[in-house]
Amino acid sequence: MIVDRFRISGTLKDIMANTGWLFGLRILRILFALFVMAWVARYLGREDFGVFQYGVAFVGLFGPLAILGLQGIVVRDIVREPEARDEILGTTFVLRLIGGLTGFTFALLVIYFVRRSDPTVRLVTSIAALTLFLQAFDCIDMWFQSQVQSKFTVFAKSSALVVANLLRILAIVMKAPVPVFAAIMVVDIIVSGSGMVIVYRSQGYRLKNWRFSMARAKNLLGQSWALILSAALSIIYFKIDVVMLGQYAGDEAVGVYSTAVRLSETWYFIPVAIAVSVFPALIKARERGEKVYYARLQQLYDFLAWLGLAVGVFFTFTADRVIVMVFGEQYAAAGPILAVHIWAGVFVFLKVAMSRWLLNEGELTFLFISSGLGAAINVALNIFLIPRYGGMGAAVATVISYAAAGLFACFLYRPTWRNGWMMIKALFVPFRSLAGLIKRREGTDEQ
Repeated sequence: MIVDRFRISGTLKDIMANTGWLFGLRILRILFALFVMAWVARYLGREDFGVFQYGVAFVGLFGPLAILGLQGIVVRDIVREPEARDEILGTTFVLRLIGGLTGFTFALLVIYFVRRSDPTVRLVTSIAALTLFLQAFDCIDMWFQSQVQSKFTVFAKSSALVVANLLRILAIVMKAPVPVFAAIMVVDIIVSGSGMVIVYRSQGYRLKNWRFSMARAKNLLGQSWALILSAALSIIYFKIDVVMLGQYAGDEAVGVYSTAVRLSETWYFIPVAIAVSVFPALIKARERGEKVYYARLQQLYDFLAWLGLAVGVFFTFTADRVIVMVFGEQYAAAGPILAVHIWAGVFVFLKVAMSRWLLNEGELTFLFISSGLGAAINVALNIFLIPRYGGMGAAVATVISYAAAGLFACFLYRPTWRNGWMMIKALFVPFRSLAGLIKRREGTDEQ
């Protein structure tokens, strides 16, 4: 297992436990997504579900203003400076609150002009946009990540997840309109934030000790500007397909396409959970020397490539049946879209691993380059493909743009050439594993 390669100063047990908690949370989300969100999709129907998904995707375009690209940097800084915890968390909280309010304001202004004649879409988007500044308390999660103790925030987030999905079920039973489901998203964030405050205090920490530092703020923003820009561009190639599909093909097409995307992107938690848990150990591996460091990184690439390829193969052959089983016959057209879109995940898995290397090496400029390339290709392909092929065109554009941003961009920036070849090597991991197995068997036969 990948965690066996990261035995550094007795951290193996912590990494396995932390990854387990993160996996547990995501599996809980998957179960709710398969049942509750599928029920929501069936209840709302393709058009209203499309309106809801359009609003969520539109708000997502402004997410980078709320997140500010700080998570990885904050975790790294706390690992390096644990004594500065209160200053780092206090400064991060204020920055993310300001960023969230800014994103909220821009989302409201832009949606008014983009969908001026559709009050329902504007209302759904406006409600969903409240989540942007309510996520400021997520900085608590960064502290527990740095301590490889994500189990504490899992309690908070899983509680919020249960509450939110119970409310969704109640809304369906009461035949609530679309905006109510957007409001439930806000409740989810509020409960999650409150839960994180409770678990933070339960561990003996106090929010009143947090303090804002202008010097720290300048330092964080100085390091994160490339992450902010790259995140904005990443969001474009992650979310623009839904928004453009809504503009070109209508909300019903968005509803069908979104079911495929929801199942396809459900698995993106896998590399994130592993990378979050392994990151502190990877930082320490770098201190042990380049050979150990890059050996660990290749092992991470190989493991994530295995998982991405396995998910891709499974859904290529089962997409039609899975879509109908989960969302119903009315969404059957999403099957072929899922069979194509799922392959974007392979490049997402690899890029998540690479992002940890970029943070460790301070090569954040590459994120801007790769995200810019991915965004440009995605928008250009969507303009050409969506009017002709609808949701399938958007899926093809997504796979190509993810490959460009996650792999091919490595060869446009000299410091990342090595990572590019490591990714290509990882993509052949099934054949390498088979060759290794044959070689070992031949060696056994000779003996």
